[in-house]
This record gives sequence, C-alpha cells and structure tokens, in this order.
Amino acid sequence: MKQKVIIATVLVIVCNVAKAQFAPEEYTAVHSDSSWYFTFDYNTPKPASGEGMVITTHLCTPDTCISSAERHIQGKRYTKRYIKRHNRQPVLHKHGPSSCTLVLPEESINDTIYGITYCEYSDRRGTEFTYDTFEISLPECPPLSCHRVNANKSIAGHIAAEHPHIKSIRYYTPLTSSNAPEMNITPNVVRYTSNSSKLDPQYLNNAKSIDEIMSIIGEIIEDSTTTLESVQIAGYTSPEGYEDKATQRGLNRAIAMRDHIRKHHHLPDSIFEVAGGGRNWNIIYNDIKETKIPQADDLIKQLKEEPNESIRERMLKQYDNGELYKELQARHFPAHRIACCTGIYYSNSTDSAAIAINRIVDELINNPTPKYNKLLEELKLYKNDPRAMNLEGVIEYRRHHRHAAERAFAKAARMGDEQALTNLEIIEFNREKE
Repeated sequence: MKQKVIIATVLVIVCNVAKAQFAPEEYTAVHSDSSWYFTFDYNTPKPASGEGMVITTHLCTPDTCISSAERHIQGKRYTKRYIKRHNRQPVLHKHGPSSCTLVLPEESINDTIYGITYCEYSDRRGTEFTYDTFEISLPECPPLSCHRVNANKSIAGHIAAEHPHIKSIRYYTPLTSSNAPEMNITPNVVRYTSNSSKLDPQYLNNAKSIDEIMSIIGEIIEDSTTTLESVQIAGYTSPEGYEDKATQRGLNRAIAMRDHIRKHHHLPDSIFEVAGGGRNWNIIYNDIKETKIPQADDLIKQLKEEPNESIRERMLKQYDNGELYKELQARHFPAHRIACCTGIYYSNSTDSAAIAINRIVDELINNPTPKYNKLLEELKLYKNDPRAMNLEGVIEYRRHHRHAAERAFAKAARMGDEQALTNLEIIEFNREKE
C-alpha cells in the first residue's frame, strides 16, 4: 500500500511539472532561403516507463492557422500508442530530447506569428491537457513573394503620347528625298549656320534638342520590352540658297546629326535612314501664317496646288512685289537650316528581364539549396534593369552579405524601383533593433 502511494505521488509530481514546463522556455526564428524555421526548446521531465507526453506546437498567422502541426514526442511506448491511435508517424524537421523545429513557408507568413503549444500527458489513469499561447517577434526580411514582377508596358508607347514622331513599326513609312520635303518637323531640331553642315552643340538651342533626342533613344534602347527599329533624320536648307545644292546640303546636315547620335549610342548604320529634304514647304506655310497677311490661306492653297517647286518658289518671291519674301527672309528663313528626327520607330518585344526575374524568384522559393552565384550571374545580363538590381540585393541579404545587399538596393532605388526603397527601410529597421 505504501508503495502505491509513493508511485501515485511521483506521478502527480511528474504531471504537474510537465504541465508547468511544457511551454517553450525560448525559441529561435531563422530565415533561410524560402522558409522560416522555428525551433522551440522545452524543459520537460522524462516520462516514466510505459507512459508518455506529447507537446504539439501550432504556428498561426493572424489570418490562418497551419493545421499540420509538428509533434515532439517523449516516451517510446507512447509514440507507438500515438501511431496506433492516429495511424501515422509524426514528422519533425529536427528533433531532440528537449526541442523541435517547425517550418513555415514565407508566403504563408503575414505580419505577426502566434505560437500555440499544448501538452498531452498520459498515464495509467488517463490523459490531461494544458496549453499556452505566445507571440513570436520575427526579424524583418524582404520576403521573396514580394519580388515577383509584372512585365513592363512599353516605355516607347508612353513616350509616343507626348512625341508624335515616336511611332510603332506598324505605321512605318520609309524616308526618302521625295517625301522628306513634306515631313512634319519635330521639336528635336538642331540648327546650322548659313552654308554649313557642321553640327555645333553650342549653337542656339542645339544642346537642349540633342539632350532630348539622346534621352528618348536611350530610354527605348534600355527598355526590355521595346526594340528600336529605325531612326529617320531629314536635313533642310533655307529657301534663299541655290536650288541645285539644297538637297545635298540638307543630306549632309542629316548625316552630321546621325553621326553625333552614333557617338553616344553606338547604333549600327542599319538603324538610321537619312535624307536631304531641301526646302521644307510645311515650314514655309507655317511661316506665311505667322506673317498674318490677309490672304495667307489663299496663297498657301495656290502654292500647294503647284507641283513644280521652281514655279512655287517664283510665286512666293513675286507675291506682293516681293515684300512677303523679304519679311520671311529676315525673320524666318534662318530657322530653316536644320536637321531633325522625323520618325523614330519601335516594336514591342517580350520582357525578357521580367521572365528571368520571376524564374529566379521561384527558384529561390522552391529550391532549399539554390546556387546563388549562378543566379547572380544570370542577373548580370539585366544590370541596367532596377528590378534585377533589387533582386540581387535580396539574394545578397539572404547570404548575409548585408553591405552588398544595401549597395544593390540603393542603386535600384536610385533607378526608380519602389520595392528597393522598401528593402532599404527594412535593413535600417533591422539595424536599429540589433
């Protein structure tokens, strides 16, 4: 009788100790690759022979609870009993006599994580339960699921909304010396001095015009969804020059502008179409309107109906005893010595950078041992794409190369990537917590 009392007392003590200490003394949360690993350390007594204890830990987000909770089992006989009851063997990512590790994919984590642990203690008299709930504070880390990207819409399509001469290849028309005299002049105009075909970037507003055209072509080249198909450049002369030299001088001016662009963007000759437009009558018609003579519309109509350019020019010189021509010559003709891009044609193409970035993100999420160096080499193919630079920062961060990650995020942020700005804030937040 005395022996039974002692055994019962020991069991009660063991049970109470177990219930008091089943909750984790501490836990660690580690992010690796595409998952979070939560290790819980317990201080539980060793069950008596033939008895057992189960510690079950659930990980929950504010939105959902992970139902496939892992179980940390002590007591071989109780393990057998558990398998018989539930018809399956509990699976642990890692286990020991006083700890277990649970794995949660990063995509299922939403802000705060809650750990719910309960203890199931069994002896010959029955089963007792108790539980505890606690909050897990995660260190911030840029989750991979946020770094998938959508294919960019063609940047050229947006530029075309403001610049009518930027056109889809669907509307392509070849530039020739025949149609160049009738082309509409774009704002990207460079001007030349009289009888000269040398492009001077410092002359009048040439510097601004050149910067604008360089920027437009550069954006189209760098856009992974757009292919630059053709750059058309026409050169023109003022009406008072010699007619037989007008077309050649205009061509020389177009070539000078082409060569200046090639120095900066290293485009092949096949991209360019150049033509000499001689006298551009569309500009002359606009100049006549600006003089505000009463019969301007009638004169323009007569000039347009005359197909012979020599006769057309003679009509203009004789109008109003030559007074109109003198006014045009003094106020407007110097602005006719120009070259300009009359058309920049592009075609849309697959966003190869977006495809590569999303494939690498999926590789990082689904492969527990990704080859980081290989993935970084692939991203170098898109070094001018801020989305790729941002993903490079994510990879470096996961390799614990914080300084390299911060440099990559900063560069991507300067290039306009909003996710990179968020990642920089996360790094700063983590630094303050350390």
